[in-house]
Amino acid sequence: MKILLIFTLFLISGGGESERVTGYSGGGVLIRCRYDTGYISNQKYFCKGPWPAVTCTDQIKTGDKNKWINRGRFSLFDDTRASQFWVLIRELTVEDSGLYYCGVDKSFIDVFTPVELKVEEDLSYEKSISVTGHVGGSVNISCKYPQSHSSDPKFLCRRVGSDDCNNSSLNESRRWINEGKLHLHDDGKQIFTVIINNLTEGDSGEYWCGAESDWTSDHGYKVYITQINLRVPATSETASSTASTTTMNSSFKTSTVSSVITAVSVVLLLLLIGLLFFTVTLRKRSKTQVPASTQSQTLGGSTNDHRVFLSEYEEIKDFPASDAGASTVYSTAEIPTNPSEPSQSVYDNVQLATVCDFSNPIYSSA
Repeated sequence: MKILLIFTLFLISGGGESERVTGYSGGGVLIRCRYDTGYISNQKYFCKGPWPAVTCTDQIKTGDKNKWINRGRFSLFDDTRASQFWVLIRELTVEDSGLYYCGVDKSFIDVFTPVELKVEEDLSYEKSISVTGHVGGSVNISCKYPQSHSSDPKFLCRRVGSDDCNNSSLNESRRWINEGKLHLHDDGKQIFTVIINNLTEGDSGEYWCGAESDWTSDHGYKVYITQINLRVPATSETASSTASTTTMNSSFKTSTVSSVITAVSVVLLLLLIGLLFFTVTLRKRSKTQVPASTQSQTLGGSTNDHRVFLSEYEEIKDFPASDAGASTVYSTAEIPTNPSEPSQSVYDNVQLATVCDFSNPIYSSA
């Protein structure tokens, strides 16, 4: 009965059709909550749960005006001049999907506006991009967005701290829009391109590509799709980085040359050792070989190198020792008379004395 009463009072107090908001995992959403001017001084809050004031848990609540108040992933800005407050949710996850309420705190019955949040996991685009530029140069950034936002205006915004982005919007597609140093272009085919010119070190920071959904209506919201981390280092840092890179490259080349020289030296040393070992082995083998015996004798006196082969045959007659006569030895030698002709037989009879007696003659016939 109590729940029914609260629900009835909720409908009477302004509750009605839910504001539908679609976000993407890793991104964020900026939700607008309107209220009557009579509630400017009241506290504002944003809660999650099926029933306000009963099962709705406050995500953030504040009485501060015209400044951002942060609590975890939630931030709230109460704009008293426009009689509306903004709620920013960062780092969305699928678990953040559900029913929320924009609430105005009152002494008796609060004023609620339901918000139905749906967080999708879309892997067709990058959640975060890191870009590095140089002072005086430019960067070209391409952000992909879901097809459901093809007709919505696109924007690029820069976030400082946890506050909302200050954005540059593009309401028309298929043509370039210039806003100061920014050039924006939407091709209408899910690609939003941003060029930032004349970069300075102060341009470093966090940027977001996003889309505005029904922004001019009471139920409008912004969806932050891709985070861009831009880094523009100082000139001295860039020069130092370049010098460091050059030094590293030079060191690498020197190291490479030294390695090649060392490798070649080792190879040459191994070849030299192998050659010395081979030479020593050959010398040892030549010392252990026995010279072949010569079976022929060269006779000098002729340039034609005539060779004489002896001992065709020999006959030796021994006489009795009592005989004082001479002993006769018959010897035949073959000596070629002409080097080109066959050898001829020459007979030589030599009479040797058994005793050395030089009175006995030796007959020789040739």
